[in-house]
Amino acid sequence: MISTPAAIVLYVFTSLALAFWNMKKGHGFWLGLFYCLVLTPAIGLLTIALAQQVIIVNTGSGRKRSCPHCFGLTAETQSFCELCGKHVGRQTAKQFLQMAELFVGLVITVLLVKMFI
Repeated sequence: MISTPAAIVLYVFTSLALAFWNMKKGHGFWLGLFYCLVLTPAIGLLTIALAQQVIIVNTGSGRKRSCPHCFGLTAETQSFCELCGKHVGRQTAKQFLQMAELFVGLVITVLLVKMFI
């Protein structure tokens, strides 16, 4: 069995690792850390794994963001791709929470089905 202090250290370490992964995907360290600490690293892992990667490129005409759908470059300040028109913005706290609701709902559904079957 894991002692309580060891479990807390593991929880925080896992949250930090996931926050760095979230930062590498282009969505920000602090948002990922907050998300993992508040909603557990397990839900954070699933959400960060499903989040699309955003790549920022410095060009002669300014910083541009890659589109995960068509791989075209769009101005970093725009939320939609200039080529395909799909959303290319960074993940927001609202989007993370929407994904968390989906996972929590899925877990509750599985638990309820298991309890009654």
